[in-house]
Amino acid sequence: MKKINIILYTFLSFVLFTGCDKGFEEFNVDPNNSTVVPAHLLLGGPQKKYMNTMYSVQKGGDMGACWAQQWSKVEYNDEARYVPRRGVIDDIWDVMYADVITESKDMYDLAGAEGNNSLKGAGLVMQAVAYQTLVDLYGPIPFTEAIDGNNLQPAYDSESLVYEGIIQMLSDASTLLASGKGTITSSSDLFYGGNVSNWIKLANSLKFRALMRISSTKNVMVDLQALMGKMFTSNTDNAQISYLSAPPDANPIWESIVYRNRPEYRINSVMVEMLTSLNDDRLAVYAGENASGNIVGKPSGFGVQTTLPNEDLGYTYANISPLGEKYLTATLPGVLMSYSQLALLIAQAANEGYITGGITSAQEWYQEGIKASFDFNGISSVDYLAQSSIGFTTKADARIKIATQEWIALFGQGFESWTEWRRNKIPVLAPAAESLIDQIPSRLFYPTTEPSLNKENYEAGVQTIGSDNLTAPLFWQ
Repeated sequence: MKKINIILYTFLSFVLFTGCDKGFEEFNVDPNNSTVVPAHLLLGGPQKKYMNTMYSVQKGGDMGACWAQQWSKVEYNDEARYVPRRGVIDDIWDVMYADVITESKDMYDLAGAEGNNSLKGAGLVMQAVAYQTLVDLYGPIPFTEAIDGNNLQPAYDSESLVYEGIIQMLSDASTLLASGKGTITSSSDLFYGGNVSNWIKLANSLKFRALMRISSTKNVMVDLQALMGKMFTSNTDNAQISYLSAPPDANPIWESIVYRNRPEYRINSVMVEMLTSLNDDRLAVYAGENASGNIVGKPSGFGVQTTLPNEDLGYTYANISPLGEKYLTATLPGVLMSYSQLALLIAQAANEGYITGGITSAQEWYQEGIKASFDFNGISSVDYLAQSSIGFTTKADARIKIATQEWIALFGQGFESWTEWRRNKIPVLAPAAESLIDQIPSRLFYPTTEPSLNKENYEAGVQTIGSDNLTAPLFWQ
């Protein structure tokens, strides 16, 4: 009898436990440790990581604003003399691939599962932005085989192929965003607070910029004309992050120069001389006064034969003006793309005959771009635009003045100012003094890990552009 009771007890226990396990997984969910991430939570991270990289003084400052000769340095001048830190270059590559592109692709995939076309569109925009940054900084890069965990040695695609992919991404993004399916959670969107209409304008404006960048390599007239009326219309459309007043969420320029006390970053004499010659009130915004109450810039370079700081030449902390108060503010917005830049690009397209309107339209968009830049900097452009010397009447004069105004308007956007200068070569700039190469760099070195981790494909990419040197030209230059 005792044996029967034991058997019966064991049987009932089995039934009880297996019966209670039914549906157990549905109830046993920890709300604080989700197994599925909502797609919108992956938007803010790539936005901030991208903008922080662009606004880092060790990246967009040293190898962007200094190379475009908008900034200069009174000390620690290696990067400004074209001796960049290889670890910093490596980090740009890693952030773009591992953080911005990977997380944006994950968001795109998750948004697809949610049926959220708006987020899919935002994910494509962020991927396109990062890929264009990479191809513009390095040259041929992994694209068609990139971000595949099963392929640790992706092929390097040609620059033209990457650009085709970027432009297609932005076209697809615009279509997805305009479909009306899905939303973008406002608290997750650091650019537009969830405004899908602004994202559509951004996708189209970025596409216009990309087409202009490669306009010397192919006929882009039809594509450019098709975008007219579908892009930014004012500064309220600017794609930008609103930084906060304290680290780690303040503008990286302020965090480095002010908070971490790196005051060697100063205004470049080329910028001072240019704005002075144009009677341009942006000078007092871009630069602060030196110890004597004047605005004085320093030329690029020095620091080998000529030590820095240098009392004899006046290249000292007291004499060379710092960046202006606005550009040393913790809450300075981080701009991905501005209406001012777009308007000046449209002016250039009209002047070159890529879109309709000719020189009359070019003049209108030129003035619009200047006004937008002045407005962003909190000053009036009325007197400036009234100067006869600011306008133009010929295509050749317009070409120089439009590109010059874009260079001025891109102040603070280090990599973008250097990149557009590489495309236009306006204004005419001389290489930094005492530099190790005889020209302003055309690109960055590839990361130091690529020759060992992806040797065959790295060598194929290098062969395309001739060398892995700072002077190797890119296909749109």
